[in-house]
Amino acid sequence: MYVPRVIICGNVKKFSGLNVEVVGLIKFRGAAERGENFLFTTLKDLDDLPFDETKFQIFLDDEEISCNALKKIMDGTADYIVFEDSGELISRFNELYRLGLQDRFITLETLMKYATKNFYSIKNAEALPKLLREQKISRLLDVDNFLAANDLFFVKDFPDVEVETVDDSFAKKFPVVENLCKKIYPSLDACRLKTYDAVLITAERSPTEFIDALIETDSLAENIFVLVRKNSALEKFLTTNENAFEKISRYPAINGNWILLKKFARDDFKIYVVTHKDAKLSTLPDGYEIIHAGHAIAKNDFGYLGDDTGDNISRLNRYLNEITAIYWLWKNTSQAIIGLCHYRRFFTADGKNFLTEAQARKILRGCDVVVVKENFFALTQHELKTLICGDDLNAFVEEIFRKHIARRQPDYLDAFDYVSGSFAEFMYEMFITRRKIFDAYCEWLFSFVIDVTEEVLAKTNLADIDNPRKYRAIGLISERLMTAWLMKNSLRLKALSVIFRADV
Repeated sequence: MYVPRVIICGNVKKFSGLNVEVVGLIKFRGAAERGENFLFTTLKDLDDLPFDETKFQIFLDDEEISCNALKKIMDGTADYIVFEDSGELISRFNELYRLGLQDRFITLETLMKYATKNFYSIKNAEALPKLLREQKISRLLDVDNFLAANDLFFVKDFPDVEVETVDDSFAKKFPVVENLCKKIYPSLDACRLKTYDAVLITAERSPTEFIDALIETDSLAENIFVLVRKNSALEKFLTTNENAFEKISRYPAINGNWILLKKFARDDFKIYVVTHKDAKLSTLPDGYEIIHAGHAIAKNDFGYLGDDTGDNISRLNRYLNEITAIYWLWKNTSQAIIGLCHYRRFFTADGKNFLTEAQARKILRGCDVVVVKENFFALTQHELKTLICGDDLNAFVEEIFRKHIARRQPDYLDAFDYVSGSFAEFMYEMFITRRKIFDAYCEWLFSFVIDVTEEVLAKTNLADIDNPRKYRAIGLISERLMTAWLMKNSLRLKALSVIFRADV
């Protein structure tokens, strides 16, 4: 918890019960007592004003100290000189400003309004947009709503930065902050699937609380901008634990530093090519690997990676198709960026060649999930599957799906019904995305799809049918599940064309 260290100018009783550490009582004697007033409109006016330090007296705890002594005290021992009375602050403004203590003297009212979570400084807030531009931060998550809390929503000085923020109250009270932020989330959990160039953490935390914040934001960004107060426990912690980060960059700020923490990033990449036959692919671009779905029940082994080791559902491939490979990837791989395509269908950026790893990485800088361009049909998904499987079987399997989705994922039932009655969907369960999004989708998908399969098998003779148009009824309906899931999550999608290999 942030506790401001304050030197009080005024009645100490007014500060009783406040969350502050009082490090001294201060009084001044100077221009105000001499009846000297200087009106100014800009700070530049004060820069040109003659100032004689010897005519400005300072008394700390009833002992006179020099101007230099006060500046040393404000360099790490105290955060603010806090005036009980705004009138006295105004009368002392010229002299304290000329001492270089701007942003270090505030009123009690300002302390309570702005300095409850972190050290407040106009200059520190103003410096942030430039720092973000210099570091080429184009997508920022403001974890502690620093920009709004420091009045930057009035100026909107972030033309090159897309800002999103976490705020459960301020924006509701003052909707104008929406002019600054592209999106406002009520909690960190609400944006857990997002990815940013950096997260901004400004509320001062203890080392333990800061570690918790790192864990909570771990998958959101590789870079963390932190406002760290001089001589705070957090500053000491970061100095002692520099080797926990790949790089630490410090930028001078009032009473501390803006610190950019670059985490050790894991960015391994793999697109898996799912097949159930000889894929006839003698070479593949770097970053691709073939996986044999249904390897546990296959008649032939083509030497590919199989989906039947470790935790697997390979035995259900006859009914679930590539979903058994997706389950295996979820349980048995750890790539930071992961994708799935088919032995006959590959993503392409130019319409001629398979998508390369470099192209995929570049695309993912501007989106969250790569999907197949929407396919439009003359029939709805329900009608199309009825045509393939037959009305009775398709209707029965759809109802089993609806029952389990309603039980396990009720918030998604409307999306499933909508896609069932739609003329388009993202086909083939093909995707490229980051691990956290893949894991979230799999946690959702496998919360019910295996139970659906077991119930359909228990209540039908599907296991005895040789017609693939029939026994694939579950897998055919499952194809619409990714579209239903994506409809309910605020993710940035990039739809790419597909190269179809007709010779296999």
